[in-house]
Amino acid sequence: MEQHERLWELMAKRTAGTLSAAEEVELEVLLEATPEVARQQELLDKISLQSTGKSSLERKELLLDRIMGDIANGDNNPVEETITPERSRSWRAIAAVSLVLVIGAAMAIYLRTTPPAVVWSTVQTKPGSKTRITLPDGSLVVLNAGSTLSYPSNFAKSGRVVKLTGEGYFDVTKMVNDPFVIHTTTVDVKVLGTTFNVRAYADEPHTETALISGAVEVTVKDAGKQHITLSPRQKLVVANAITETAVKQLPAARPDDQKPLIVLENLEKEQGTDLVAEAAWVENRFVYRNENFSQLIIRMERWYGVTVECHNQALLQTSFTGNVQGESLDQLLSMLKQTKQFDYNITAGKVIIH
Repeated sequence: MEQHERLWELMAKRTAGTLSAAEEVELEVLLEATPEVARQQELLDKISLQSTGKSSLERKELLLDRIMGDIANGDNNPVEETITPERSRSWRAIAAVSLVLVIGAAMAIYLRTTPPAVVWSTVQTKPGSKTRITLPDGSLVVLNAGSTLSYPSNFAKSGRVVKLTGEGYFDVTKMVNDPFVIHTTTVDVKVLGTTFNVRAYADEPHTETALISGAVEVTVKDAGKQHITLSPRQKLVVANAITETAVKQLPAARPDDQKPLIVLENLEKEQGTDLVAEAAWVENRFVYRNENFSQLIIRMERWYGVTVECHNQALLQTSFTGNVQGESLDQLLSMLKQTKQFDYNITAGKVIIH
């Protein structure tokens, strides 16, 4: 950057109040070498004076009078002359225009050297639907029902970073020097190139990261930034909060009042398939293992896009295990009835269970 442009940039930053100590020293050196610009910087500094309690109009009048007087009495203006009220107003107008030009030039250079704000693109899936997204780096994301994925407009240029709420299956393009990072409320997942599933619904008690192939590093945010590296066919389960429900659903965990519950498990293939349960949904397979009906209701609502009301309290505590593919909601409920008898009605996208 040329010295002249650097000088104006630093002047603009001082006016905006964002000048660092090192930049302050640099600015003083440049101003000493350019006295004419130093005078303009003094005018900018006076514009930044704090309010004296007077009205905005009065303050501007006083400030312009002071600046006008400084100009008239400065070293470059040795000749004294009488200033009439009419001429005073003229001076004020000239001073105001000059200061606007000074500030405008400085801010234009400052804004030109400031990176533009990052705009985030967001993809949302409604209950009962899924979507496939190909990111600018070629990575594939399959977004499950009721999920949201956001990524910046400069993705793959200044870092591969996304934000996830809900569930996503990722097949990440490998870039050795550019890791892929997924931010969720509970964990951050960092990868170079791999296949894995992240489940981070806000209405579920825990966040899961299931690694299919490759390697990932999971950072647990509320555990002192604990870093855990997963190997293929491993799953990390992190409770979103220390609750009685979370403790019951993660029996292998050791409760700790200061940290979330963290459990490392091995993935298992579904019987008769090459799929692991955690990624079976990508192939439109609805898998549930030893799952309480209360939690199963939440998943059915997302999967089928319906509302479920259960008035059978005993049923809510019953656990179910199963695996269906392509079955309708009515067919799924009929299968569940074979484990625990209950009645239900489906009307206009709403399920009532008795």
